[in-house]
Amino acid sequence: MKFGQALLALCALAVPAAGLINDHKDLNAANQPEIIGNTMWHFGSGGLNIFSPDGSTLVKELGADKVCHNTTGYGGNGWRVRCDFYDVVSDGKKYVFAATARGVAKINVFEIDTGNIVGALPSCESPNDLDYHSLRDEIWIRCYGPNKEGSYLDVVSASGISHEISTNITFIDDGYSRGYVVTHPSLGDVGYATDRDSPFLYKIDLSDRSVMDDGKIPVPLSHGAEQLVYSPVNGHVFVRSTVCCTCGFEGADNGPDCGRYGGDNVTVTTGPWAGPNIIMGRCGYSCDGNAATDINGVFEYDTKNDKLVGKHVMMDGTGGDPYPSPDGQHIVMLARNGGTSIRVLAAGAPGQPSTVFADLELGFNSTTFEGDQVFNDYS
Repeated sequence: MKFGQALLALCALAVPAAGLINDHKDLNAANQPEIIGNTMWHFGSGGLNIFSPDGSTLVKELGADKVCHNTTGYGGNGWRVRCDFYDVVSDGKKYVFAATARGVAKINVFEIDTGNIVGALPSCESPNDLDYHSLRDEIWIRCYGPNKEGSYLDVVSASGISHEISTNITFIDDGYSRGYVVTHPSLGDVGYATDRDSPFLYKIDLSDRSVMDDGKIPVPLSHGAEQLVYSPVNGHVFVRSTVCCTCGFEGADNGPDCGRYGGDNVTVTTGPWAGPNIIMGRCGYSCDGNAATDINGVFEYDTKNDKLVGKHVMMDGTGGDPYPSPDGQHIVMLARNGGTSIRVLAAGAPGQPSTVFADLELGFNSTTFEGDQVFNDYS
């Protein structure tokens, strides 16, 4: 041992207890974990893996037992720690927030500089979509189930993560409500949200944390609305329409078989069976990609005037899910077509519809995975 190190150790032992207490901040700083720097974070069934930017080096690993606790699920080969992530966002400064399947109404918080788990924040039930508002420094959380006040939207402060902000934003009277939320500094105190079983685009007052009085904008000929993205380039939101389709009889949109969950009494708004009559069918995911009914695609709304300015579908005329580029210049549409193609929109001028920038043919093959749609591979 070097003489200086030995002397330091002996001096430390000789310091009175009060001195140690007064110096605890300095001792804590000296033992800070290593800063990981610019990295790529991968959330998956194995937990969190943090890599160097080029992906060549594993910088840090947090297993599923640490990230997802003891939430279990059946994976086909027996019970396992279930580690499913629905969405991840960061404030870009201090924290990373992850909506994790963990059996309780909370989201995980990680320190951005070290990758360490800070803790978990309470939220509404089953959080599935997170959105960070940089000016308000808030995380807006869209959930399947309500919080204790009955709200399907929650908000937490990104800087004071122990502080819970009360909300009461409802889209349905009871049960599960799947949807998305978008906020952005250029939208001011307004955000937007969707519900897949409600044909409206909801305007949210971010200050009052409530649906605005004029905040139900119709989504035409739809059962509901789901994926929702925003482009600050033109101030437009892009909303994925959901529809109903027939099943359970010869000549039905989805054929004579309604699948493992059976059919319901529905009203169809598109395709050959559209009309006011109640008929056997399904709604939502079961109809995504159906050539006869999934023809609304993505509606484009001008947020300045709350006006519908365009509608976008894939090359084959069916709908696709919108995803924005980081700068908002482009919107990528991913269809439920087995991963055969994507459509890229170029954001138009404010008040004008966006245009097709490119259609890309892809070589994904889902024929060996019956019932699956390959789209996450390239999203």
